[in-house]
Amino acid sequence: MTKRYIPVLTTLDRELPYFLVDAGQRWVQEHIVQPEGYLYQWIQCREGEGELLLGSKSYRIKEGMGMLLFKGTAHEYYAISSVWIVDWIVFDGQQVESFLKHIAGISRSAAYYVSQPEILLSRIQNVLDIGNSENTMKSMQCSGAIYSLLTDIVQYASLYPNNSANSLNFKLKPLFDYINQNYSCPITLEILAEVTGLTPQHLCKVFKKATNLRIFQYVNSYRIQKSKELLLQNPQMQIKEIAYQSGFEDSNYFCTVFKKLELLSPNQFRKTWLRKEVKGILRSNSGENPPPTNLPVS
Repeated sequence: MTKRYIPVLTTLDRELPYFLVDAGQRWVQEHIVQPEGYLYQWIQCREGEGELLLGSKSYRIKEGMGMLLFKGTAHEYYAISSVWIVDWIVFDGQQVESFLKHIAGISRSAAYYVSQPEILLSRIQNVLDIGNSENTMKSMQCSGAIYSLLTDIVQYASLYPNNSANSLNFKLKPLFDYINQNYSCPITLEILAEVTGLTPQHLCKVFKKATNLRIFQYVNSYRIQKSKELLLQNPQMQIKEIAYQSGFEDSNYFCTVFKKLELLSPNQFRKTWLRKEVKGILRSNSGENPPPTNLPVS
């Protein structure tokens, strides 16, 4: 069943970080030509096939694929099968460009493969449900739903098949498991490449795309997390031993990495949190037997 929702936008709505302009479901897509572009759009194929033209490039849009169109980008799209059924959402807002370019690392319009298309379709369904409800906070709820859609695009959509962040994380699970079990031992790129069955160079690219981190940034971050546990569980243990048990052969390097990530030295971190724990215990003990407040009057 075809559905559509077009909100009546107020000045306040347009000040939201993300706001809805239009949304539709199970739409029989007509031929669209926008030489001046339009607003931000996500258009996802349900059935049939279409073609997207962006400048001199053309993209075949099949079931399980979507088009992310940037505001003001010239484009054209049309069906190439007898019927092309799509779900779509049009949106704008003060934070959209910043999110896409600086957080998601998406800088231009393109066609995307979607590893779990039903998740993104459910986001559009959610927007339509909000729009067709009697809720007086529709605009804010739609704003949140658009943000969720964008984060799902980052997680489940990619320019190439089986290359979404979600798919890559699945491929990297043996690596995460290995680091979890062996963080206190020497870890090399060659070992991690062997664990995942990838070449070192390809592993670095895959890991960066999946996590937005370099591999040894992640390894160091994981080791520092484990070192924090040791610092608090073993108040008398020397920093050199903490470093060694956390996988750092050089205690000076351990202290440098720790301070860079936590903005405190290991000793400062330990003293700060142990002091907080002592205060918490004293506060708890002082409240065990509070003075009575309803003593009888003599």
